[in-house]
Amino acid sequence: MSATEKISVTMGRDELRRARLVARRFGVSLSAFVTGAVRDQLEEQERRQAAEKILATFLREERATAEERAALLALWSRPISRRPRSQRGRQAAKR
Repeated sequence: MSATEKISVTMGRDELRRARLVARRFGVSLSAFVTGAVRDQLEEQERRQAAEKILATFLREERATAEERAALLALWSRPISRRPRSQRGRQAAKR
């Protein structure tokens, strides 16, 4: 069980309204929804940093063009799931 900490976050009213709506549709709390979104963004950043680190090992003449680099990063990036993490596990368990 991971430790949690209560924090205060400021966001736009429209984003908050929409986040609450989506969280309700997924059957998760707003906290779980926001935590999942933050976790997804952190994981995406780690993947991008790993890809950039690999690309940096190529000799200058072997390096991809800006267009090729963008295509590789898109390929190596995980699409953001439409369901929060807690819902993904429930769906897999039902199968």
